[in-house]
Amino acid sequence: MLSLSFLRQVLQGEIAEINDVDKHVIESAAGYDGIVSLVQTKGITPIIVLEHNTTGELSVRPGGFERANQSIWIMKMVGRDDDRAALQAWCKANMKRIVSVLLKHKKVPELFGWQPESIPYSIRNAGANFTGYEFTMNFDEDIDLEYHGQE
Repeated sequence: MLSLSFLRQVLQGEIAEINDVDKHVIESAAGYDGIVSLVQTKGITPIIVLEHNTTGELSVRPGGFERANQSIWIMKMVGRDDDRAALQAWCKANMKRIVSVLLKHKKVPELFGWQPESIPYSIRNAGANFTGYEFTMNFDEDIDLEYHGQE
């Protein structure tokens, strides 16, 4: 799974307008409402938020299988005279840039199990003042779900 330090490291110098990854790339474990509030409170633009792994699924295969999900948000502030669609287009283009950068590093331990074949995304708004995109990364891991209790 991604860590904040790894994400900051690989994004350093990769996105125009972000010259201080420590300021612009943050993390949250607060879920959707918490991230919306965090983006509004911080007031940083652009802002990238790494959402902690809070969802996943288990499936039974020989032994077992776990899929964990982690999201990244990229948001920009919308000023009174700004074109929201243009800001969303910037965020979408940079969402693709982030995925491209991560693909370059696919073999590092922080991305072990990442399944980049399908990356769902959607437009997100944080109140009236922020807009952008959230995309979800899926990580797969073979695990042991066999019962090892006393017989």
